[in-house]
Amino acid sequence: MLSNLNFVTILFIGFIDYLGIALVYPIFSSMLFDATYPIIPHNSSPAYRGALLGILIGLTPLTQFFSAPLLGAISDLKGRKKTLIYGTLVGFLGYVLAVLGIYIHSLALLFLYRIFVGIASGTVPVAQAMIADISTIENKARRFSLFSGSLGLGFTVGPFIGGKLADPSLASWSGYPVPFIAASIMCLISLVVITWKFPETHKERGNAAFKVLESLSNIRKVFLWPQLRWLFLATFSFAFGWSFFNEFIPVLLREKFGFNLSDIGDYYAYGGAWYALSSGVITAIILKYYPPEKTGVKALIGCTGCMLMFLVIQEQQYIWFIIPFLMFFLSFTYPTTAAMVSNRADVENQGEVLGVYQSVTGMAMGLSPLLTGSAIGVYPSLTAIGGAIAMLLAGIAFWKGSLPNKFISQVI
Repeated sequence: MLSNLNFVTILFIGFIDYLGIALVYPIFSSMLFDATYPIIPHNSSPAYRGALLGILIGLTPLTQFFSAPLLGAISDLKGRKKTLIYGTLVGFLGYVLAVLGIYIHSLALLFLYRIFVGIASGTVPVAQAMIADISTIENKARRFSLFSGSLGLGFTVGPFIGGKLADPSLASWSGYPVPFIAASIMCLISLVVITWKFPETHKERGNAAFKVLESLSNIRKVFLWPQLRWLFLATFSFAFGWSFFNEFIPVLLREKFGFNLSDIGDYYAYGGAWYALSSGVITAIILKYYPPEKTGVKALIGCTGCMLMFLVIQEQQYIWFIIPFLMFFLSFTYPTTAAMVSNRADVENQGEVLGVYQSVTGMAMGLSPLLTGSAIGVYPSLTAIGGAIAMLLAGIAFWKGSLPNKFISQVI
């Protein structure tokens, strides 16, 4: 019973965190491609605007690349709860910087905000390690799926509210700063829940000291672990592809289908709802009977096909028929790879290994917008093409990673 109560608390924390993150999700592309908004010169080219959007988007996952494995390792030594508290506090400070940056039209403060949020999002593997602490091998994949569902539910409500709060045509008090203010409040609620209600699931290891250089050396070893190489490659590829598609889809929706800011918020909310439904119900049920090795490749191929459909359709209404299938297939990717990575790690280094897994995701999601922002600004259709190719490559790597490996025994 205690395990179930702890798990429900983790789900609630994940929901609140992603509600806060997703509140601001529809805003950046509209802000930077709005020629009337004075944060950049009004005569800036689409390529320049796309490049800035890529940097703004990429800073958070690139920061997460460094913060996730370190915070995961710290949680192994010092406990999960303490690590979560500090990470959430950093996230709150980041949202405060964002509000200030928007009020004074400072891109520098927005870049700093993205770095702070990147540090805070490094606590995701800590939450995953908490789930691993209180789960069995049999129910771990299903619980990871339910955790993804709670994040998806937060992402459902967040963009819908964020799109409305930022749209000045809907209310006199609306505007770009309002969703960031709401996000900071969500962050504070999460901080209160963690501090007040959440028990420690992994006790501090006595007087063990955290050593950054030693931790980085251990991370390097994890990357060389034979049974994880292909899984990390699959993780990198599908995270790169999903970032390529999801972060820049507002540009395609604006240019090809005539979406406004509120429409983009509705798009993310609709997709988040289907992701939450798929992860929390359908995927959780399927993973109860079929191991992740048997579902991951099929899901990635399904994502490839759905992304390519955005190139085929010409009318806005068809998008709403594609999204449920895309989110259904996507809902398998994260829980299946996370469960497989966790199952191949030792009990004592769950936080560290899952931190590296999250770090790989962060690196992919950070490099994707940095490398492609300018091109997407000029050729919006590339968002579907690049995403589909990366998902297909991820399917191949996942298949290789799920094969039996006879020298799985030791870290190099």
